[in-house]
Amino acid sequence: MPCDVKGPVCIFIFKTIIEPHIGELSLFKVYSGTIKSGCELVNENTGVTEKFNQLFLLEGHNRVPVQELVAGDIGATIKLRSTHVNNTLHDKGPNIELVPIEFPHPNVTIAISVVNKGDEEKLSQVLHTLQEEDATVRFEVSPEIKQTLLHCQGELHLKVLQWKIEHIHKLDVKFEKPKIPYRETISRKAESNYRHKKQSGGAGQFAEVYMRIEPWYEGMPNPEGLNLRSKEEIELEWGGRLVFCNCIVGGAIDTRFLPSIMKGVMEKMQNGPLTGSYVRDVRVSVYDGKMHDVDSNDISFKIAGLQAFRQAFMEAEPQLLEPIYTVEVLCSDEMVGAVMGDLQTRMGVVEGMEAEGHFEKITAKVPLSQMHQYSSSLRSLSGGRARFSMYFDSYSPVAYKVERKLTEAHNKHEVLQA
Repeated sequence: MPCDVKGPVCIFIFKTIIEPHIGELSLFKVYSGTIKSGCELVNENTGVTEKFNQLFLLEGHNRVPVQELVAGDIGATIKLRSTHVNNTLHDKGPNIELVPIEFPHPNVTIAISVVNKGDEEKLSQVLHTLQEEDATVRFEVSPEIKQTLLHCQGELHLKVLQWKIEHIHKLDVKFEKPKIPYRETISRKAESNYRHKKQSGGAGQFAEVYMRIEPWYEGMPNPEGLNLRSKEEIELEWGGRLVFCNCIVGGAIDTRFLPSIMKGVMEKMQNGPLTGSYVRDVRVSVYDGKMHDVDSNDISFKIAGLQAFRQAFMEAEPQLLEPIYTVEVLCSDEMVGAVMGDLQTRMGVVEGMEAEGHFEKITAKVPLSQMHQYSSSLRSLSGGRARFSMYFDSYSPVAYKVERKLTEAHNKHEVLQA
């Protein structure tokens, strides 16, 4: 049935509640017109027509049924099937879309896992529910560090989420410090060659690849001393670039095997030789090799390409990079010294300070590895009167001692896995 209103209806969804004792509700504010029970409105964001069979006012956990809500009212309805937070709904007719809420960027990240094996699917469902009802909550399953990461606003926010998971959704979970998404690269040129040969009766496997690798940078000249025939530039999903150059002359390797060599290189770049982290910003030039009329195939050249890249990488002065974040702290004048001192103990580099309203804003570059539980530290340091935000800035080389420690741990893990 159409809305019985004196003017056009326009509402904005600002929250979803999904809890057992309340049920699934969509909370909204009426911006214009009068909405009545049973009316139909169009979702401007999805194009779906939603029917409002029931309208409520909320008083704590109690739902008070009403027949209509007018402009300025905040009400609720049984959760709509194709409507989410930040959606605008209105009468059929002119298109209307209200400015969406800009939710704050998460400042705390924690790794979450289940205590009991077999509850992984339930954890995924619970995290989707939490994200649906609280737009400041985000989660991701990171294939890089192989952890499920929960992002939220602060330590108190995290404790509330933990309480909901354990007491409302009845799921035992544990939190731990997330791993750091390091990157690997090289600092000089190196060459290598690898011959893959396998014979086990019948057709065997044979491939030989000669390769040069170099640190890549924007605008670098063509490979020196090599005959560049073709070049492919790949923007990597994890940042940085791979430039793959075909410098083969005389048909030493058939061009049909080049994609297999590159596939082997990419496979090793996803599991770097130093710590198993992603590799970035490398130029690879394949300039020679050998093949066999019968035994050479794609898998042979993939293996040869992977091993040649690994060998060259370890000879090219490999470097481990860590993520650096821009941290902005708002605090009062009397706290500036203490806040700056704390950032410096976290290996942070203070870049500046400026007034912002009644506060001082301190800007610093800090390694992500030093920011764990910073929210709690800042709250303790300032008596809860300071706040901060952080954003990814760049990657920077880690200290040699840290690199050696991480490399040794990775090598030990590789031996145990073998």
